Amino acid sequence: MKCLREPLVQFLLLGAALFGLFALWGGPATGPVGQYHIVITSGMVQNLIVSYQRSENHPPTDAELKNLINNYIQEEILNREARALGLDQDDTVIRAHLRDKMKFYLETPAEDATPTEEQLAAFLEKNAISFRKPDGTLPALKDIHDAVRAAWGAEQRRQTAATAYEKLRARYTVDVQKADPAAANSSTDKK
Repeated sequence: MKCLREPLVQFLLLGAALFGLFALWGGPATGPVGQYHIVITSGMVQNLIVSYQRSENHPPTDAELKNLINNYIQEEILNREARALGLDQDDTVIRAHLRDKMKFYLETPAEDATPTEEQLAAFLEKNAISFRKPDGTLPALKDIHDAVRAAWGAEQRRQTAATAYEKLRARYTVDVQKADPAAANSSTDKK
């Protein structure tokens, strides 16, 4: 224990403690790669330009493009820091948003599907109730072609997403624990 009174040993222990704290909290940026490195590729800049052009009906000026890039960088930094703090955990809004994005991602392969006239006719026959006029008659396919095609596409995307989800679901095992009704009642009684 006498060695703990030595200034050199105290200095080394203090240095080790500081090193440990830096490692625990992420420490300072360590170089060009890693958590603190953001790369804005030309493809990302092009996406920003296209998105802006679609919403504003004109390409961004240099100042507007600089602002778009700065906003993207701010979003990326704040997103990374929020995730590092665990703010994305147990948040129903974020979970719902991610679920919706994943569903959209799973539906994407169906976007390129082009139905034949026979497929559209079969779809119309199978889903006739959705296309009936108020008087109960079913219009001819040629008269509602676009609506039937849109509904067919939506159904294809739903089926594609459902199939993809089933493949993902097969990779997981799920254990559902039964809720304790007494605990649920006691928590509602306290409100």
